[in-house]
Amino acid sequence: MSVTVPGTIPAESLRAWYDERHVDDVVLYDITAQTATSLSAVLIERQLAATDEAEREHWAARVRLVDQQQAALNPDDRAGLIAQQQAWLDEAHVLTGQDEARIA
Repeated sequence: MSVTVPGTIPAESLRAWYDERHVDDVVLYDITAQTATSLSAVLIERQLAATDEAEREHWAARVRLVDQQQAALNPDDRAGLIAQQQAWLDEAHVLTGQDEARIA
């Protein structure tokens, strides 16, 4: 089952959304990690569609940064998880032009 949240709500509102649904920190960590994976897929699509080496390297660097950010996630920092997740959702929203960003 997946959870859909609007892609542009502020992190504090996203926190309230998770709190209202009693999403615990372990699940929140998994959702945030999945958000990184979803964003990486979008970035890799951009990398593969790039028309020159500079553009390919730009997207590859962005994938590496998301990987580093995901590896640095602190499962005990609820506010940090939500803030990072919101940043990734916002980026995915911009890159895909969708009205909603999906998180699993």
